[in-house]
Amino acid sequence: MKTLFDLIQDGKRSMDGRQFHPYFDSATYINESLFDRFKKSKDQVRYLKLIWAFGNTWSIDPFELVKICPDFCPVFGTPLDYGRGKNRLFDPNIVNSEGFYQPTIDHKVARINEGSNDIGNIVIVSRKANQFKSDMDSREVLDAFYKGMKATYYTS
Repeated sequence: MKTLFDLIQDGKRSMDGRQFHPYFDSATYINESLFDRFKKSKDQVRYLKLIWAFGNTWSIDPFELVKICPDFCPVFGTPLDYGRGKNRLFDPNIVNSEGFYQPTIDHKVARINEGSNDIGNIVIVSRKANQFKSDMDSREVLDAFYKGMKATYYTS
């Protein structure tokens, strides 16, 4: 089993060796205008965030969303792979641990608890972090979860 340190290092190595798909396809670049802008960009790695943000399904302004996109998951510290389609390096649907690299949009206050899609209520975290957090939206619930997990799985 890989440690978190191993996952972080593996992710960094993969990101450093990234090669971009050279042709337009909608699953990778969403539309031809974004693809053309991507090709001309001096920082294509950064531009992937904008393409990813344009693909969000929460009706959040992609230009606002990209401003809060971190390079690393703020929970686990793993690098986030903003590549879509043929630019995606990791597939969490095939390898479970690869969810540590997939960026997801999460709501600080869950929508079910009347949280909004306002950018101030949005965070970008890895799929794994999002899954662990689920609908926990209070410190009390999070603390109880942590305490219970630690007691159940990591007893001395």
